[in-house]
Amino acid sequence: MTKVLVIYAHPETKTYSTTDKFYQQFITAYRTAHPEDEIVEHNVSEYMPFPLDKIAVAIYNKALVNQPLNPDEERFKASRQAWIDEFVSADKYVFANPMYNLFVPTEMNSYLDMVMQIPDTFHYTKEDTMAGALAGKKAIHLQTSGGDYHGTAGGPNMSQLDLGHQYLQAVLHVMGITDFTGVYAEGMDHDPANAPDIMAKAFARAEDAGRNF
Repeated sequence: MTKVLVIYAHPETKTYSTTDKFYQQFITAYRTAHPEDEIVEHNVSEYMPFPLDKIAVAIYNKALVNQPLNPDEERFKASRQAWIDEFVSADKYVFANPMYNLFVPTEMNSYLDMVMQIPDTFHYTKEDTMAGALAGKKAIHLQTSGGDYHGTAGGPNMSQLDLGHQYLQAVLHVMGITDFTGVYAEGMDHDPANAPDIMAKAFARAEDAGRNF
């Protein structure tokens, strides 16, 4: 059975959300095309319990000098490791978020900090280069933005400003995931008169991506 891990980052899911509507188009199409797959969903904007904070740094520093952890650090490490193990066990990854200031939301960044973990998802070789542990897996990035950064709404290609997508691609590449694509719903704020048509086309792209992911 294929395991799909969804990392969703948006706090406004109970009211109208373009991000949520976009994601639902994708995941509904995916479920229809792949009914046998297991799908695990996390909204990290609502629950991101193990960030790279002072406890995580203390655990890392103690490991370098082989120093024992205190009980709070042991509990933190075990619980954090469960999230990392879940990430490693997945076959496919879906990242869904709105663009915040040319980047991904803070909580998604914190999640990536958590799972980008030696030796679980990558390691350093004798030549001091990074080698990923998750080769053969695939990922997709579903992102909404008010501006048109990738030209999907008819504007010029300004994808160089989409730092969040670039960062996500770079992090996944380090972990060995090179089968990575982006699907976007964008330009609604830039061209509000045509927003319904823009969203209809974006929904069609999301459905097509869901069927073929």
